[in-house]
Amino acid sequence: MSRRALAALSLAAVASFAIAAEAKPRLVLVISIDQFRADYLERFAPWYLPAGTSSQPGGFQYLTKGGAYYVDAHHAHIPTATGPGHAAILSGSVPALNGIIGNNWFDRASGKEMYCVDDPSVKTVGGTSKPMSPRNLKTTTVGDELKMATNSAAKVVGVAFKDRAAILMAGHAADTVIWFGGDGNMVTSTFYAPSGNLPGWVSAFNGQGLSAKDAGKTWKPLLADNEYRFTRTVPFAKEKNPKPVFQHDLGKTADKAFYGGWTASPYGQEFIFKAVEAAVVGEKLGQDDVPDVLAVNLSTNDYIGHAYGPNSPEVMDISVRTDRLLSGLFRFLAKTVPGGLDAVEIVITADHGVLPIVEEMNNPYRIGTQRVNESSVGKAIDAALGAKYGEGKYYTYGDEDNVYLDHALLESKKIDLAEAQREAAKAVAGVSGIYDAYATADVRAGMLPVTPWAKQIYLSYNPKFSGDVFVLLAAGNYFGGGTGTGHGSAWQYDSHVPILMRGPGVKKGVFTRRVVVPDLAPTLSVLLGIEPPSGNVGNVLGEAVGSR
Repeated sequence: MSRRALAALSLAAVASFAIAAEAKPRLVLVISIDQFRADYLERFAPWYLPAGTSSQPGGFQYLTKGGAYYVDAHHAHIPTATGPGHAAILSGSVPALNGIIGNNWFDRASGKEMYCVDDPSVKTVGGTSKPMSPRNLKTTTVGDELKMATNSAAKVVGVAFKDRAAILMAGHAADTVIWFGGDGNMVTSTFYAPSGNLPGWVSAFNGQGLSAKDAGKTWKPLLADNEYRFTRTVPFAKEKNPKPVFQHDLGKTADKAFYGGWTASPYGQEFIFKAVEAAVVGEKLGQDDVPDVLAVNLSTNDYIGHAYGPNSPEVMDISVRTDRLLSGLFRFLAKTVPGGLDAVEIVITADHGVLPIVEEMNNPYRIGTQRVNESSVGKAIDAALGAKYGEGKYYTYGDEDNVYLDHALLESKKIDLAEAQREAAKAVAGVSGIYDAYATADVRAGMLPVTPWAKQIYLSYNPKFSGDVFVLLAAGNYFGGGTGTGHGSAWQYDSHVPILMRGPGVKKGVFTRRVVVPDLAPTLSVLLGIEPPSGNVGNVLGEAVGSR
């Protein structure tokens, strides 16, 4: 009996739920659409393709009409950022356990900022960008567990523009994880490619020079101008009453500036879908009875959302285009994977939502929100602690919700750390635009006020990596100046994301029960017959997988 056949049998042996062998997927496709708010599924539905069939599928509606559709799904942590969001999707975990407390944080050992997938011990393969790995992810993923359960017979692959998205979804044991190197090519690191060479199919894909061929192109609306009548051009847009609705010219030369605009255009999105199809063929995914995992992030939606906001014609346009590209990918898989889409488990979710543009909320809607300069937090802390303990630079580092104090300074002045944290939190809470702030000593002791967001804070506090003060912005406010918008808060617009599933073992239905993104990992583990990831805090989506 072959190794892969033995591995397939072992899956059945370790299953914690009894699932018929024919219900096992050959391929689990998990797509995270970066910054894709849950309301986009309904707001733009009239322009999405019909659901179709398993042989001629549509895009989003293939899942919303024919799969399990959770309309009240949320991230359980703060900050609602790309790193923590992607870590949650396939680890079933939260920052308190998986260690990914933000895109960045302060590393007290080195005294420097830490990027969530930074790893100077490895080298970049295929480019010159900084080297990355999943070493900071302290728990396993569904892919890791599947690799262990099959003696590495299963394949796990990650594809994205963003390194942190591909890496944190695919995990430690993945066979191939690729991301955009910034110069037109997809790269990896020696963590995944210890030989120092890209897989042959990745080199061949890069060799086509697809990205450079888009130089000089223009992004214009896909639909007729009137179809965008429920959107509005952002207040600071250069175009005034533009005709067509918008027009964004890409650079004529494939240089750094060009790639910055290209990744935030439909042409960049098309490139990633081509890379995904190349991965399916190159890695021979879904070609036998041992399930494989393909984790994909669509970063373009996030780049566009930051620049133009969720109510813009650009966001509507890229959402409709994404729908068409999903349909194309599904049709490709229907022809490529034995058994077609009936053998493919498809999951669509997002790493976070997004706040409407502050200026738009204020004019014309008179909501009364504001941008908050992060420097005001540090100034408030230094002023308050300086007045109480004597002059000094007490504030060391801040990244939105996470603020760090200078422990060496506090020790030199013989100041109690918990007391200093509480004084700092009181000062931050008084900053205009801040809702509240909490000493992490109180978080660690479980002493927060009883609120709906207290649990989010507890799930986000990591005793090894978190700072001294946990900051909550008031709803509708945004850390940062300039233009555009972002995410990161505890509030609905940032936490609410889609959860869509369709494939073997999944029941059709629209479910209104509030669920969290970490519920995906144990649910997929049930469908695969494997142990959930090591830091899992999620629950199986029982309505979706039926009775066992």
